[in-house]
Amino acid sequence: MRARIGLVLFVLCASTACENQRSPVGPTTPEGSVEGSTLRLAQEVRQQWSPYVGVQVTGEALEAYQDALARLARSGNLKGVRVEIRKSNAAGGARVIKTIGSLGLELLGLVDNEYLFDADIEQVIDRIFATYPEIRYFQIGNEITTILPASGPTMSIEQYMDVFQRIYDHVQSRHPGRAVLLTQSTFGSGLHGPTELETMAALGLADMDPAKVIVAINDYNPNTAVQYVGLLGSTLRRHRVWVTETGVSNAEAHVEYVQGGYRLLRNYLRAERVYWFVMWGGDSGDHSGYSLIKSPADYPNYWTSPLFNVLAGPQ
Repeated sequence: MRARIGLVLFVLCASTACENQRSPVGPTTPEGSVEGSTLRLAQEVRQQWSPYVGVQVTGEALEAYQDALARLARSGNLKGVRVEIRKSNAAGGARVIKTIGSLGLELLGLVDNEYLFDADIEQVIDRIFATYPEIRYFQIGNEITTILPASGPTMSIEQYMDVFQRIYDHVQSRHPGRAVLLTQSTFGSGLHGPTELETMAALGLADMDPAKVIVAINDYNPNTAVQYVGLLGSTLRRHRVWVTETGVSNAEAHVEYVQGGYRLLRNYLRAERVYWFVMWGGDSGDHSGYSLIKSPADYPNYWTSPLFNVLAGPQ
């Protein structure tokens, strides 16, 4: 009798132990396994990732763009893209932008630096708004003092703020509630960007409605972003900040950069969004090391970076 009772108790205890070890969603993956490490890495990267990326508006990559962007969107790791509204080949760029917008992604329209030299900038903005009714966020220029070639017309930060003030005033009077403007992106590395942004704040940016203007910063060295902290915590403390370009030019370091760099950009710049540069950067030469995809002409067999693969996940 005692032996029979002992056998029953043994069976019940073994059954209970097995139930306690069983995952409510299925078998667990051993923590030390390669699969377990891969899953943990993917979770860490996705936690730090900001679901925004820059896309160059080149028609030769359109099919690959549609596929790659859709894959990231399906995985929940893409909500919006930054696209350049170019003065040259405006029609071709519009076709790409419209196609990307049809995927249901939010668009940030970057108004090309070349537009900013137009004497009637207000009319330029009217045309752009009419062409892109689906875009709500517009960035007015990009690294205006560092990108423009010395061989052509250049623009100082003081001249830029004159133009930006005109656009801001025109939008509030002619198109109230139509759009949120982003400043030109200051360049984050070194002291140039913080000094430039401080000048912008003194020339009127600090007085603009923070619900209608967002501060944009390009930063490829998050360790130096701490130099913005004082300004963003005082004069511009009411304004939101978007990092409109970041990344590292080495595909094997993309994942590590997101893990560590994105955290610093949020901490130092209180960045609400971070846009990776770029989906594909080979429209004017060799493939850029920042690219999440390469060889788009080989669609559907285009190359994808390790970071893209982590974010897209199994399809």
